[in-house]
Amino acid sequence: MKLTTLILLAVLSGNLQAAGKNAFINSQELIQKSPQAIAANKRLQQEFGEREQSLRTLAQNIQQMEKTYQNDSAVMSGEQKKKAEDSIVQNKRRFQFEQQSLKEDLQSKQRELLQEVQVAIRTVIKDYGEKQGYEFIFTEAGVAYANDAVDITEEILRELDK
Repeated sequence: MKLTTLILLAVLSGNLQAAGKNAFINSQELIQKSPQAIAANKRLQQEFGEREQSLRTLAQNIQQMEKTYQNDSAVMSGEQKKKAEDSIVQNKRRFQFEQQSLKEDLQSKQRELLQEVQVAIRTVIKDYGEKQGYEFIFTEAGVAYANDAVDITEEILRELDK
């Protein structure tokens, strides 16, 4: 029985060696650290930073309006109260609308840029694998265990930086 097991192990290990070169990539790390992803994040910040700041300013203005209303409502006429309340409500609605609009635009742009980054990464991985003679390059989604010795994530990051 032991001889059969040894023969089977020898055959299997020979087959594994014949399978060729294998490697592991941490795809989340590539998506976070690649120069393409960093550039995409900068683009998002440039494109949406001003709108985010505008929303923060509007929120602060609404808070100030509410504070002023609370402090001064006792001495306001009915018409002044109504006008202040209407202004606060209108600004809150505007804030909610602009916040939702920003969120939707940002999510759409994030998906678009992520797709571009993923395409660039896939292309570099394919080219790198072919040049280096790898049979397989796995990601964490497709592998239950990967020895750090076969992790080529840093090498791919260097290739993406070229």
